[in-house]
Amino acid sequence: MTSMLASRILASWSQFIKQKAYPTQGWLILQICFLVVIPYVFLAILPMDNKGLYVGILSFLNLIMMVSMMLQFPLAARLKRAKLFSRIDWNMQQHKRMGKWIGAFFFLHPALILLPKWFLSGADLSLSIIESITAPRLLTGIIAWVLLAAWVLFSIYKNKFPLSYAKWKLLHTAGFMAILILATWHITQVGSHGQFGPHINQAWWLACGLSLAFTVYGYTLKPRHLSKHAFTLVSREKANFNDWLITIRAQSDFTFQAGQFVWLSTQKDAYRLDYHPFSIASTPRSLPELSFVVRELGDYTRSLDQLQPGQAVFVDGPYGNMTLATNDTSNAIILIASGIGIAPIIGLLRTLAESNEPRPVRLIYSNRTFSQMLFCDELAHFEQNMEDFKTRFVCYLPSTSPIYYQGFIDKTCLQNALQDVPVETSSVYLCGSAVAVKNIRYALKDFPIAARNIYFEQLSF
Repeated sequence: MTSMLASRILASWSQFIKQKAYPTQGWLILQICFLVVIPYVFLAILPMDNKGLYVGILSFLNLIMMVSMMLQFPLAARLKRAKLFSRIDWNMQQHKRMGKWIGAFFFLHPALILLPKWFLSGADLSLSIIESITAPRLLTGIIAWVLLAAWVLFSIYKNKFPLSYAKWKLLHTAGFMAILILATWHITQVGSHGQFGPHINQAWWLACGLSLAFTVYGYTLKPRHLSKHAFTLVSREKANFNDWLITIRAQSDFTFQAGQFVWLSTQKDAYRLDYHPFSIASTPRSLPELSFVVRELGDYTRSLDQLQPGQAVFVDGPYGNMTLATNDTSNAIILIASGIGIAPIIGLLRTLAESNEPRPVRLIYSNRTFSQMLFCDELAHFEQNMEDFKTRFVCYLPSTSPIYYQGFIDKTCLQNALQDVPVETSSVYLCGSAVAVKNIRYALKDFPIAARNIYFEQLSF
């Protein structure tokens, strides 16, 4: 009976994942929920003792959170060829969001387990706490609990620690690998779902091993592949006082779509952890060369002047879903760039110019000062040569240039810039900092634009 049910579920799942070539956010959520819930369905078939509604709900939540913890590893593994995990921008957002919920739940896990004792009597609760702390069989769970609380806080407040990104990532990954191993040990030795014999426990350890295998792949096999297909640095030049233009050349067949991004490393070998995401500013026609716009914001970007033309550059990608592939039915295209978010937006605009785009195209481009604006001459050229293209510059600080809107990209700014386009049938492409993207998306809610027609990326992971 169990094997027949398993076969039917696997067959349905196989058919389910073949229906879409490019997963949407809703599609990804359905698949993630399916993976999280299906282990509970299998274990619910087993003859567990009915210990009441509270224990049943708690057992369900424990299992859901345990499987969610295991999914954290493939979510962060940058698996370009796996459809479920190919939307790396979306995956990283869910990785952070799920991590907070997992950390909060497991932090409360001991209290939830002991809560019924508290209703019985204070003495029973005190005795249970003492037994939990001193029981040898609970030691792995206690260590995992302490480590999880510490590592979740370490992840949330990582910018407060004087660590480079590479060192933080190594500690972050190693810590959660240890937590998963300890948690799996705990659930197979103490947890109710690990008490059905060696086969169930072996399944738990297999799931744990598969999760950790994604990390092993990212640290061993992937760098080996990237080393064999290293790019070459062509040039790096200062665009203004805090922005760089970087150009690299591919040594092998490399394809991408305008609007996508890659992870770059300029270290001596591909096995270093110092990879950083940068949007591609060029178009596929420029291959084998790719260009990037990089703003000096951290330790790595402040060292760009040390790069030497001819050195190897390791490229992992492309990733991202903010492309022009799905806007064929739109009557206009709206491009919104905040700060260094111009990088993927200029790539999209260049592609539209190359294809002689006949539809109205509007660019709203903001920066702190007008002196930080990039590609101004190119944008002026597009206004003269594209059929229906206009630029609206937005500056927070006053400027002597007459062609700008002072302030932020808010509702008023959007209304002024988009009054001559069919907004309700437009596609919107938005890129900028997390705060800028959040505020602009909020302002767009006042416009009759379907959420499915708004594509965005925020410059943070």
